[in-house]
Amino acid sequence: MRIPKSLAALGHVFLSLSTASTAQQQPLLDPSNEASSTSQWRFNFSSEAPHYFASVHGLLQQWSNTFFPNGHSIVPCEIAPFTKLYHGRMDGDVPPSPECGMAYGIMGGSRNSHMLTYQTTRRVKCIYFDGESATLFGSGQLDSQNLQIWGNISGPARPGNGFRGLYDEYARAAGLCDWFREQNLGGPGWGYEGIVRMNAGFEMIWCNFSSPSIRLISHLNITAPLLPEGGTNVMVTEQDNVSSASYCPLPLSERDTNVVVKGQEDVYPTSYYPLPPSPTRSDKATDPSDPPRPPVGGKPEWLREPFFPSQAWSWYMSATQHYGSNGDGPGRGETHVKPISCGFLTYYSPEFLSQAIPRAKEEQKSLNLTKEGLWAGPGEVGIRGKTLQALTRRRRLHDLQDITPSDAATMRQNSEKVLRDLLSDSPANCSGIEWTAMTNDIVQTYGSSLFNFLHALEKFENITVTNKTLLRGWMVDVRDQTHAFLLPFLEYPDEDASEDVWVRDSSLFKATYSRCRFQYTRLLDPEEGVSLGPEELLLKWAIEETTGGICSALVDIGLAVEGIWESNFNIPVNNTSESQMSTKLKSEVSRWTSGIEELMAWLGWAGEWVRCEERCAWDESCFIPMWPLIPFPRRRDGGGGGPGRGPPNNRPGYGGPPYGRPGYGRPYPYADFPSPPNNGSTGRRPSRGFNPWQSNEDDLWSPRCVKSDYILKGREA
Repeated sequence: MRIPKSLAALGHVFLSLSTASTAQQQPLLDPSNEASSTSQWRFNFSSEAPHYFASVHGLLQQWSNTFFPNGHSIVPCEIAPFTKLYHGRMDGDVPPSPECGMAYGIMGGSRNSHMLTYQTTRRVKCIYFDGESATLFGSGQLDSQNLQIWGNISGPARPGNGFRGLYDEYARAAGLCDWFREQNLGGPGWGYEGIVRMNAGFEMIWCNFSSPSIRLISHLNITAPLLPEGGTNVMVTEQDNVSSASYCPLPLSERDTNVVVKGQEDVYPTSYYPLPPSPTRSDKATDPSDPPRPPVGGKPEWLREPFFPSQAWSWYMSATQHYGSNGDGPGRGETHVKPISCGFLTYYSPEFLSQAIPRAKEEQKSLNLTKEGLWAGPGEVGIRGKTLQALTRRRRLHDLQDITPSDAATMRQNSEKVLRDLLSDSPANCSGIEWTAMTNDIVQTYGSSLFNFLHALEKFENITVTNKTLLRGWMVDVRDQTHAFLLPFLEYPDEDASEDVWVRDSSLFKATYSRCRFQYTRLLDPEEGVSLGPEELLLKWAIEETTGGICSALVDIGLAVEGIWESNFNIPVNNTSESQMSTKLKSEVSRWTSGIEELMAWLGWAGEWVRCEERCAWDESCFIPMWPLIPFPRRRDGGGGGPGRGPPNNRPGYGGPPYGRPGYGRPYPYADFPSPPNNGSTGRRPSRGFNPWQSNEDDLWSPRCVKSDYILKGREA
C-alpha cells in the first residue's frame, strides 16, 4: 500500500510539532478561504489520523458503531472452535447457501418457528465490515460492501424497475462469497467462510452450510401455543405500529433458548442427545418471491403470540451486552469474533484521496476550517459549544460517496493481498502486535480522564481569587490530575531551574512530549530491528498521531500548571497574597480549557462522553436507538410507536425501514407507504450521510433509562 506525499497534509496533528515527516505540506483545503485560526492549539481537523484510530478502537463494539454507523473498514477476523451460531426460520428447512444467521428476534413468534443451532468445528476465518453494516436502509452503512463487490455505492441493478425485498441483501452475500471462491481465498472447510456485520447486534453471513467447519447440533420447532381467543399479554394498543424490522440478528451472541423437549430427560437421562443429520442442501439462496408472512386475520393474531412483547426487548438486551467502551467506561464488545488487526484496511487511509479531498473541502465550509485544517472558531454561528459539538461528531456524517472505481479496485487488491498473506501459517506482514488492544488502552487511559479534567477546569469560574482556601484546593485538584497524565513521562528539573523550564519550547517539554507521544511505539523504530508491513505502518502512524495530539495539549498544560504552582502556590496558604492570583492565572485557565475542548473535538470520541445521566434501575437499560429497534414518538391517536417505523417523510437515513419489514413488502401490521425509489446500478444518494442534529436523534445523544415495554410502545412525542 503506497503512502502518498500528501500524508503530510492529512496526517499532521498540529503544525508546530510535525517533525515525523519531511514531506512538503500540501493543504487539501481551498486556499481562497480567508478564515484564520486564532487558537494556539493547532489541531489539523482535516487529518484522517483520528478517524483511522477511532475505527480501530471501535472494532466489534456495538456502542461505537451505532454512533458512527457508516463503516469505512474491512478487517480479517477469526471465530474460535466450538462457537455457537444460531439460525431462525419460518419453515422446517435447513438454510440454503449463502445465508445469514437469522435468529429468534426476527424469525420467532410465527406459527412455524424453527431454531437451528450450529457449532464451529475448527477455527474459522472471516472478514468484518465495521459500522452498522447490516442496516438495510440508510445513507452509507452499506457503502464499503457495495464498493468491495461492484466498485460503486449503489449496489446491483435490480430486475425490473422497483423494490424487490431482500434482493440486494442476497446479492451482497453471494457477491462476497463468490469473491472468496473466485480469488482462491476460501471455500467449504478452508480459508474465509463468512462475513461479520452489525445492526442491533452482530450477525454472520455463512457462505456454505455444507462446510465441515460447522455442525448442526440441534434443529427444533420452537412454535409456542397461541394464547386463548380474547387473551393477550401485548403491552400496546391495536393501533400501535409493532413492525419487526431486521433481517439477520444476533447469531453470534443470542442467549440460549434452553428448549427442553417433553420427555427427553427420560429418554436421554445420562448420555448426550443425538445430533440431527448433517444438511445436504446445495441450492443457492435467493430473494424469496413469496416469503413467509406474519399471521394476519380479522383481529391481528400476533396479539395472541405469548412471547411477542418480550421478543424485541430480548433482542435489544442481547445487543447491549456487546456495547463495548462507552460513557460508563470499558465494557465487552463482541468477543466471539477476534479481529486480526495487522490486516486492518480502511478508506481512512491517506491513500484514498478521492474521498479525503472532497470531505476536507466540505468540512472547511461546514466546520469553519482554514486551508491548513485548523479550526477558525465559531464563525457566523457564534456559539462555541455548538460548533465544538459539530467538530466532535463530524465522523457521523462521513460516507464513501466520493470513492472512485479506481480507489475501490485498489482497496479490493489490497484486501486480497492481506487475506492471502494471512492464510499462511507465518504471515509475512503480521508482527503479532495487538493493535486493537493498544487503541483500547489509549481510549481507556485518556477518554474519561479528559472529560473529568475539563469539568475540573470549568469549576474555576465559580472561584474568586480572593478566596485563597478554595483557590488552593482547586489548584491542588488540577495539579493532581495533570500529574497523573505526566507521571510516566516527566522527570522533574533541579530545584534551582529557571521558570522558563515550564514553557512549551523548553528542552523539558520536548523530552516529556517525545516520551508521551511514542509511549506505545518506541520499540517499533526500524533502528530497533522491527520491520512492519504497510498495514501496520499505517496503524503505527495513526496511533502516534493520536497520542501526539493528546500529548501536545496535556504536556503543555501540565508543565504550565507546575510553573504556576511553583510561582504562586508552593508556599503556605496564609502567605499567599491576592496579587499573586494574577490576571495571568485567569488567562492560563482559559487557554487550558480551550485546549482540552479542542483536543476532545479533534479526537472525536463522542460516544465515550455520552451516557445515561441517571443510574438505571435493575429492570431498566441505558437505551440508544439501534436499527431496527428504534421506537418513534406515539401519535396523539395512539398509534405510531414500535420499532422500524421510518423517520418523518420516510427519509432514508437514521430511522428504520420506511418500506416495511424486510422480505414482506409492507410493514407489520400492514399499512400503506409510498413506493420506494428505484436504485439502479449507478447514481448517487440525494443527501450525504446523516444529520446528527435531527430531532429523531435525541435518544442517541441523550440516552435514557427505559423498561421492557419501551421498544413496542414508543416514546412520548
